[in-house]
Amino acid sequence: MRTLIFTPSSPRRGGLSLSSAAMLVAIGLVVLLVSLPRLREFALRENEEDARALVKRLAGLATREVHTAQRPSIETLLASDPSAPRQLDDLEYLDGGLRLRRHGYLFEVGRSTEGTWVRAWPWEWRKTGISAYAWNTGTELVAHPNEEGRWSGPQAPPQLDGDAQWRALGER
Repeated sequence: MRTLIFTPSSPRRGGLSLSSAAMLVAIGLVVLLVSLPRLREFALRENEEDARALVKRLAGLATREVHTAQRPSIETLLASDPSAPRQLDDLEYLDGGLRLRRHGYLFEVGRSTEGTWVRAWPWEWRKTGISAYAWNTGTELVAHPNEEGRWSGPQAPPQLDGDAQWRALGER
């Protein structure tokens, strides 16, 4: 008679096999490659939506403050709105409060012979935003696709110079 002796195999130590680790790395890489562009597009859309909303808000505040100086301070305008500090975060005032940087966009308010204007453009084109936005007294909010990146950063604000690409967004 033969006696069979079974010895349990020793448990494997050291975690994943090389093929399992390679598979997990490949899956992670695919997820990263698919997700990052979508996250970037989402962030750009959010920045642009925030820019449009803030242009409208600044337009409303500037319209009420018609007695202010030729070039009103954005900091002063927002200080006149009691809900602004609670609702607006990530504010960085530039040029003594004449300009504002928020969520990847620059904002500026001014006065001309035609009335008050507000404009917004990306801080860094294609990284923080693409389109430019503007509003003038008595007009609708307008947008420019800014596809060439002509308006980007503090030294290159948008101009409403009759460029046919400015389009009304149908909002006052």
